[in-house]
Amino acid sequence: MRSTLAILLIIITASCNRIKPETRVLVKFDQDSILVVDIPKAGCHNCQKVVEGGLKNFKGVKQTILNLHSKQVSIVYNPKETTTSVLKTEVNSLADKIPCK
Repeated sequence: MRSTLAILLIIITASCNRIKPETRVLVKFDQDSILVVDIPKAGCHNCQKVVEGGLKNFKGVKQTILNLHSKQVSIVYNPKETTTSVLKTEVNSLADKIPCK
């Protein structure tokens, strides 16, 4: 039982530490703004899914990239449809839901 638990722990830890370099690029048009928010606890692709997925259909958001190396989420948004304070609140809420704590 202990060895199974130890192996499971190693697998979970290893999956959170094997992060490929971020190659996606933000696309911003003239009317768009960019907000960058730190998420210090983000550490795996599941964290990316939670944050990026949560912002995907958020009003005014056009694109998001959570870079796991810098631990920052970059958000391209339309400032006529949302504000930085609303976006920061949403990012903080999503950060509370990520699996890496």
